[in-house]
Amino acid sequence: MARSCNVGLIPVIKAGTPALTAARLIGVEKGYFHGEGIAAASGRLVDKQGEIHITADWDGGLVASVDGMRFVVPVRSLYARPSPLYFGVGKRPRGATWLNVVSDKVMGLGGLVVPGTLRDSLYILDAIHRLDATEQPEVVVTDTGSYSDLVYGMLSGSPWVRCSP
Repeated sequence: MARSCNVGLIPVIKAGTPALTAARLIGVEKGYFHGEGIAAASGRLVDKQGEIHITADWDGGLVASVDGMRFVVPVRSLYARPSPLYFGVGKRPRGATWLNVVSDKVMGLGGLVVPGTLRDSLYILDAIHRLDATEQPEVVVTDTGSYSDLVYGMLSGSPWVRCSP
């Protein structure tokens, strides 16, 4: 709850409940909430979602959409960069981009945080190779902001991705 609601551990701690003591929650936080653990859990969720019968009506899971979502980051961060185009002008607003990959079965397959000023198209291939799901898409769809001739050429060289302009 602390992670999903972005409230931190303090509101979740309950002194009389052994599973919700500060020491126990910190141990769980450090033991399970790291990149590898979250990716493994996400992969399991994607695979299990594919077993639900209604998802067959949605589509086959062979098409993925990749798009960047930009967020203002009010503090100094490795990925936060100033960009008047996305984060406004003024006192050097900074931001980061979450490059999100979603399948045609309406399930998030993975993502990647990238600096806010660079074109997200430069990271599409990296995001696709980092997917949490075991089943990989055959077709990747992006908007025109993620398209460039250079990226098109890189993706067309991948054996499991078919590109069309």
